[in-house]
Amino acid sequence: MGRPRIKATVIVLLALALPAAGGTLHSTYVDPAAMALQRVLPPPPEAGSGAAKADLQTVEAAVRARTPDDERRITANLPCTLDRFTEVLGPAFTAETMPVTAALIERVFQDGELAVLAAKAAIARPRPYTVKPDLATFGHRSDSTSYPSGHATFGYLAATVLARLVPGKRQPLIAFAASYGENRMIAGTHFPSDLEAGKIAAAVIAEALFRNQRFEGDLARAAAEIAAQGPTSGR
Repeated sequence: MGRPRIKATVIVLLALALPAAGGTLHSTYVDPAAMALQRVLPPPPEAGSGAAKADLQTVEAAVRARTPDDERRITANLPCTLDRFTEVLGPAFTAETMPVTAALIERVFQDGELAVLAAKAAIARPRPYTVKPDLATFGHRSDSTSYPSGHATFGYLAATVLARLVPGKRQPLIAFAASYGENRMIAGTHFPSDLEAGKIAAAVIAEALFRNQRFEGDLARAAAEIAAQGPTSGR
């Protein structure tokens, strides 16, 4: 049996080891209620304060400077999936080629999203376009509140998990996560302090994940899948 055939067999077996991703959003590894991010995140700038005004001015400047290339990147990076990281990790890191790793990142996203939504509801910070309705936003205007940024949280959280799988790419992964979050400010949908809160939230969630045995087991299966792709995957 040739090496490609062996790789394909290993990937299929690994994919069967994890339940399918997608469907109803639910917690897999950590309890979002127990995490209570709103208790650990610094509060956003108080409405009407100088810090809040500076936050909005930064958003307005980013929106004015937005280019068609920015808008293409914003659209491309809307999905919170493994595929978004091919720019850093290479074309093999897709759901089609690495279904086990993609499923892991989907579950990480779900856990992070649930924790962030709970914090958003508790903190209830208005979005930039709620504060300034005529802001020239790009893309969908979400009904959810602003703090912390879910996309920034996902970017940093996924980057942290992927850095455990491909440690040689840690620095570019974190740099990509920063730009992934910044897209939300350029779109006019988040304040810069929302992005910083997302970075903190990701660190808190990641620490909880790395203490979870189920997560560590799924991480090991993802590592095996990446290894099955050959020694150059992710380099």
